[in-house]
Amino acid sequence: MKISSLVRKLGSNLESASFYSKGVVKGPGKLLLNSLSSAAKKARLFQIVTDRREATRLDEFLFSQVPLAPGGKEYWFIQIASTSGDKTQLVLTFGRSFFDAWVNGRAGHGGKVAAVGWYYSGKKNVFVEESVALEATKNSLKARSFELTGAFPHYELSAGNGTRLKLSTPKSGVPFEALDASANSLGLGMYNLYLDARGTIGGKKFSGFAYVQKVIVTAPFVPWNWLRLTFPNKSVLDFYAVRLDKLDLGEYLFHSGTYRLPSGKTVKLGNCRLRKLAGDRWVLEGNEVVAYLKTYAFKQFLLKGRGEFHYDEYFVECTDFVFKDVKLKKGIGLIEDAYGFLL
Repeated sequence: MKISSLVRKLGSNLESASFYSKGVVKGPGKLLLNSLSSAAKKARLFQIVTDRREATRLDEFLFSQVPLAPGGKEYWFIQIASTSGDKTQLVLTFGRSFFDAWVNGRAGHGGKVAAVGWYYSGKKNVFVEESVALEATKNSLKARSFELTGAFPHYELSAGNGTRLKLSTPKSGVPFEALDASANSLGLGMYNLYLDARGTIGGKKFSGFAYVQKVIVTAPFVPWNWLRLTFPNKSVLDFYAVRLDKLDLGEYLFHSGTYRLPSGKTVKLGNCRLRKLAGDRWVLEGNEVVAYLKTYAFKQFLLKGRGEFHYDEYFVECTDFVFKDVKLKKGIGLIEDAYGFLL
């Protein structure tokens, strides 16, 4: 979708959706256009990287903090999910913004990152929710409450009391993706690592998958949904969609879905829709796929600055999944339900 078309489509909803325009400076459409145009101009600074030989460059990206343009945001996201048949999951996210911004009242600007980390291992535990200084060196990201160190293909994560994990590339499948920036994806750069994880979470032995992401984006936050499920057979379901607003029942602005088999082969899902049902239950359904999910833990985020953005995280278990001839009864993962507008 072209920038101008996207701006018109979003702009027509700014006035009617009060949570979009709440707290936003005058002229949100113009600022939105300028922000997306900035992303397009800077896109040439990033390239698609798919070769393992480029891992050194990707580590430089992962372990760095960069100067942000107006409207720019930089954040890291780590999700750990068990493949042992239990419900253990951990999420650690930290980031900052060019404009003054707060996450759950914690500042993510002015040289500090807003960090939130929580896990479920029999019960919910929030191990960090604070504004902290982030020290970035050649092979580490360190704050007083967490540390990520290493070099491709081996990393280590320490987070809170009793969480020590060794991360390494899986025997099969894609170990990482580096996506170039473009106006179409509203971004400047994104690096995704797909790793095995072993160690302890909250002092308990753990084995599963790790998803490590670094993003730089110069564009507003607008509503989205993201679902990522891991199954004991080490297959993965991934679905992402950008919406117009929280209650959008029409077409997505953008959506994509994949199912990655244990062998690493990845199959596209085609048209899908994620819906929230009564009782904190969910369903993902499409022509050849259906997944029924129920929530077992929840964490709420509120981002404030030039606008207001709600970001709700749900730990879910999959009670039934069917894709073509694949039928699975167990799986756990994360649903992000994000809505609002933040420049």
